Amino acid sequence: MAPQDGKPYDWNLGRSGRQYPEDFSSNDPDLNESDSDPFGFVETEIVRRRGRGWIGFGIFLVIVITGAVVLDNVARGYVGGLIEAKARSSLALPDSTPVTVTVGGTSVLYQAATGKFERVDVAIAKLGVGDLSGKAILTVTGVPLRQSKPIESARVAVVISEDELKKLLAGFTTLPVTSVKIASGAVQIGTTVTALGVAVPVMIAFVPSAVDGQLALSPKSLVVNGATVTPAGLRATFGALADPVLATQKICVAKYLPKQLPLDSVTVKGSSLELAVAGKAVTLSSALLTNKGVCA
Repeated sequence: MAPQDGKPYDWNLGRSGRQYPEDFSSNDPDLNESDSDPFGFVETEIVRRRGRGWIGFGIFLVIVITGAVVLDNVARGYVGGLIEAKARSSLALPDSTPVTVTVGGTSVLYQAATGKFERVDVAIAKLGVGDLSGKAILTVTGVPLRQSKPIESARVAVVISEDELKKLLAGFTTLPVTSVKIASGAVQIGTTVTALGVAVPVMIAFVPSAVDGQLALSPKSLVVNGATVTPAGLRATFGALADPVLATQKICVAKYLPKQLPLDSVTVKGSSLELAVAGKAVTLSSALLTNKGVCA
């Protein structure tokens, strides 16, 4: 192309394909911002690729985490199955008895790597304890992979009904038990007090507790002929005849419970009574639950 005004152009090829003279100005209205940066598209492409890289890494991370969670859940279920089988064989539980095992704590795989499980809960729908039976919950913490090593702590709670409690009281209390009811946070026992040859029906509300490994029942109120009286009022009326009724009843339950795990607590739960035993640094084996204590 021929020069204009006798001055040749020094042609520069921009990204847009336009041609500009040497003395072009950045303020030229015909020149937009993208035309002034011929390498802007390179930076844009780098940003786009970097963004796609982070997205890809995020997807990869999600896949890894999901896989780890799935694998850990599989391991948790496998360990739970082994514990359930051990519980059934140790306690001679029939296949029809529901048993639920929960392995708590952090990752099971991590716990296995450390050689110890943080916490294991075993719920048994119905467990026979001597002549009694009820729902049982076994909770153990610090469970080593090797059964020869002691666990940190163990707690067994057995929940018994009113009928089961009546069986227990019939053989140990000094009172003639006519009825048993569990309500309002107390154990209500129906009995009779004989005064001047007359048998007076009495309903006693006892507060249950664990004392020296025994089930203790301390009277808190009484109902005599439909009237509520205090222990002091009953003693004022019947004198020494009321002593057997007002005395704290202690019932040895050792023969029903594991020898290494003495009675730790007694709690009223609705219409049921929970007897819990606990111990530390005990060896978790079949002998732990099958060897019972002895009542003197």
